[in-house]
Amino acid sequence: MGFNLRNRIFLITFFILIISFNLKALNLSLGFISQFGLSGANTNSSKVFPSAFRDFDSGFYFSIGANKDISSHMSFSLLLDLGYYHDSYDLRYTVNRKRTTENYQFDSFSVGGYGRFNFGFLSLGAGGGIKVPGSAIYRVDTYDYRRSYRFTFGDLNDIFESAIIPYVRLSIDFSIFNYLLIGVYANYDFPIYFQNNNYMNDVFINKDSLSALDIGIQFGYYVNLDFDKNYY
Repeated sequence: MGFNLRNRIFLITFFILIISFNLKALNLSLGFISQFGLSGANTNSSKVFPSAFRDFDSGFYFSIGANKDISSHMSFSLLLDLGYYHDSYDLRYTVNRKRTTENYQFDSFSVGGYGRFNFGFLSLGAGGGIKVPGSAIYRVDTYDYRRSYRFTFGDLNDIFESAIIPYVRLSIDFSIFNYLLIGVYANYDFPIYFQNNNYMNDVFINKDSLSALDIGIQFGYYVNLDFDKNYY
């Protein structure tokens, strides 16, 4: 499924959920979440799970949206997420029987949508969006040389077919003292594909694609502000 089609489906679903809400029964939902997890990179675009988790990712995001009570102990939140992510893609090979590594470090702005089902102190979440790298660092360490390069967003667009990284995320959270939460999450970065050109072709080892799966912990807080919309 192409990048544009994925995003159209995501946006249509997001707006359908918004329209389906009874606006008179909504609360304002606000949140802040920070994440830290293990990251595994993959060069095979047909695979989701990497062979190993070799690096670490971290980030944070702010959430704002609407919360609707379904029952006295159950509610559903639809949120807009805005945040920052530091993603690491670490790749290892054996070249001429010697160890060789490639490492990408992306610093990205992220925007996405997220839905949360809240059951008392337990929340189940799912959503997705895009990451837009502002810059990246690439390091290569082979048996005969070691080099490091810094790329801008424009450089990344010359290297990849599209430098924008689509992602999906799942989470399970537990509320503590009403507003504080701690949980676990899994995040999958869809593949971004290298262009078939000569841009640093003599340096890159992997010339196919990059994707990643992250698994980690998250903590922060959520608060739902209850506004009485029935005026007499």
